[in-house]
Amino acid sequence: MEHSQRHMYEVVDALVRAGSSFRPRPPGLGADPFWLAKGDPHCYMESPIDFAVARSVPGHPADLAFDEDNDMIFCRLCWTAITGPGHRPETVWNAAPYTP
Repeated sequence: MEHSQRHMYEVVDALVRAGSSFRPRPPGLGADPFWLAKGDPHCYMESPIDFAVARSVPGHPADLAFDEDNDMIFCRLCWTAITGPGHRPETVWNAAPYTP
């Protein structure tokens, strides 16, 4: 089954509409909020993730993990992450339990 990361852009868009912002790429590298980090797309939010806003986005896959303790949203289907400034990369990021 083919899967895209479109749903992750929808989450970032909702967070930005709610007043958050993401760390921009260096000049000349485009405006995409996701960067390749260790081979996987990653969006760095500049403020803590508003998980109520993120959960309100309809149609996200069941494998989307909302890890509030680690300020991160991770999709196990497309291996894309959205992290806030409170994210601790030394934690086991892919073990976050699914919480709707």
